[in-house]
Amino acid sequence: MSRLDTILLADDEPDLSEVIVAILTEAGYAVLTASDGYDAVRILADNLVNLLITDVSMPGINGFDLARQAKVMRPNLSVIYLSGCSVTSAKSSGPIYGPVLEKPMRMRDLVDEVTRQLA
Repeated sequence: MSRLDTILLADDEPDLSEVIVAILTEAGYAVLTASDGYDAVRILADNLVNLLITDVSMPGINGFDLARQAKVMRPNLSVIYLSGCSVTSAKSSGPIYGPVLEKPMRMRDLVDEVTRQLA
């Protein structure tokens, strides 16, 4: 990990986002946040981001569609999905670009996965 690693967290749950930002910042990452997929696309257009962490179920653009758009914009972008429900049906709708962590997850597991994705 270097101090240049920037993560974009797209999640519509502000309390969870706050916890994730605190944990990842403490681990040495720069973290940008978006409350929905539309904000995330705007942030991706304006910032160099190394990793997208996205909630699967969000209003507007869901996490899978966001990741598809993000990969068009930045083909080398790593992705981690967060889901509070089964993602079986969503997975059948197109490519999945990274691991899916089920909520609630241990923050240590998230940090470990972030480290793997950015290695």
